[in-house]
Amino acid sequence: MKYSKLIYWIDLTGPAVLDEIVRLTIIDINNKVLFNHTFNTKLVDYWDSNINGIKPEDTYKERLFDNYKKEIQAVLNQTNKLVTFYSSTFFLTKQGIKLSNKQIIDVADDFRVFGNEENTIDNLCDYYGYTSLPKNIYNRTGIDNAKAINYCYSEMEKYRKAQQS
Repeated sequence: MKYSKLIYWIDLTGPAVLDEIVRLTIIDINNKVLFNHTFNTKLVDYWDSNINGIKPEDTYKERLFDNYKKEIQAVLNQTNKLVTFYSSTFFLTKQGIKLSNKQIIDVADDFRVFGNEENTIDNLCDYYGYTSLPKNIYNRTGIDNAKAINYCYSEMEKYRKAQQS
């Protein structure tokens, strides 16, 4: 199947030098989940869970990202447009995912309301009236985040079209 665009959410461990992917979710524009996994890590064994809601101990029994590369690439090959929030394509390409022919639409680039660290997915949802994102980060899934991006991007596009008319 070919998709006009796919939405993805990625969670990383930090620190930036050692960042590893601990969760990746990919959905279509109808919120159908095409890929959703949490991963174990190779190098980083501790990170601040308050950033992504994923506790290191919750990943220990998960498989490594490497085990899913072919599946992830197959899903991403079904589109030329990827929508995300604070695009982290560097980490996908670092893991061997090929994105060279993809248009990356980073919703955060269009959402520069505050111009600083206040440009969070929570504030994006507040701005566009999306109320389904759990406030507690530990109750939030990659699917929740991807659906929030999908909704807000759709709203952005409606506003953009209305302003052009």
